[in-house]
Amino acid sequence: MKIVFIEFAGKGGMIHYAYQLSRALHDLGADVTLITEKDHYELANLPQPFRVDRFIETWDPKPSGRLSTSFLAVQFRKVRRIGRAIRYYSEWLRLIRHVRALNPDVVLLGDIRFPFDLFPLMLLRRHARTFADICHNVRPYESGGGFSNSKLRQWFYRRIYRLFDVVFVHFERNRAELMASFGIPHERTGVIVHGNEEIFRELRTPGVDGAALRKRLGIGADENVVLFFGTLSHYKGIDVLLQAFPRVHQSTGARLVLAGYPFHDFDVEAHQALARKLGIEQAVTWVPEYIDSGDVAAWMELANVIVFPYRDIYQSGALHVAQTFGVPIVASSIGAMRDVIEHDTSGFLVEKENPDALADALLRILSDPSVARRLGARAAEDAQGRFSWKSIGKILMSAFQRS
Repeated sequence: MKIVFIEFAGKGGMIHYAYQLSRALHDLGADVTLITEKDHYELANLPQPFRVDRFIETWDPKPSGRLSTSFLAVQFRKVRRIGRAIRYYSEWLRLIRHVRALNPDVVLLGDIRFPFDLFPLMLLRRHARTFADICHNVRPYESGGGFSNSKLRQWFYRRIYRLFDVVFVHFERNRAELMASFGIPHERTGVIVHGNEEIFRELRTPGVDGAALRKRLGIGADENVVLFFGTLSHYKGIDVLLQAFPRVHQSTGARLVLAGYPFHDFDVEAHQALARKLGIEQAVTWVPEYIDSGDVAAWMELANVIVFPYRDIYQSGALHVAQTFGVPIVASSIGAMRDVIEHDTSGFLVEKENPDALADALLRILSDPSVARRLGARAAEDAQGRFSWKSIGKILMSAFQRS
């Protein structure tokens, strides 16, 4: 079976997902070609058992360094989007011709980024015997932050998803929403879990560990660290975490570290001002930049507990990173968090937007090492069992063979 897997982003969580799934499909006997971005493919140093076609010429969506939030920089990025849109759809046309030449049995895509992707997808559909999609987010992410409820977007995505022979989602709750929102019949949907993130053990940069990060950040070897890790965005509830942290810091002396690339809906300076207002400015370390994949394992070692205070979510790669490395987890009881975490067994689930509940859960882990060890050990066990890529690959291969 010849499978072409298309992932525009050569950097970040989506390419990590695509690589690991492509490898699982290859190991199950498929002839896999992963088509991705040409110049910013960050997994080139890993073994490539399947074909990686670095074909798409776009831009680095998460450049190294810190994103400027100045007025001029923000206005420049707005104007730049017009040129990028033209370039993006030109690349779609090149890509469609390229896929036609490959003549695959299956064309597999991930999240559909934009409503107007409907039109190139209609063309691409003609060159796939089986056309499949992995829908990571049932409602698309809006440029202004959060997940869209726009009727116009729903109109486009209803037509987009009807192009596919099968649409896979993570967990049953997301399938129910997909069918209700877009009228997709049950028989054209599939359910998979999100796989573990063992890839970050392979990517690890020699000599970079938790101790090295503590030294780099000026954090003492004995200081407890509460870590938020992942893209910074409004829907992730970082303001709620800041409101919860004064009590945690007062009781334990812990330091809060916030690390990740700031999405344009996230105002770093406003959140830093909130930290000052709450009297925790000196206890909070900000790292608002893209975290190199080779350093991710070290960031997990840095943390005594990792926290996901999200307002909304369908699935989370960062959650699976923490789980894979056995870091004790506190997360909002929403979306995929409830499917991945068993409360008080593999992590703690708390009511969203409830700073007191969040603080209580963090304090319980930080004040009792036996609880932290128990939660972390079970999370790591789940990563190797329930969330293995081989089991995910088998579900997809079975669906493709039936199509």
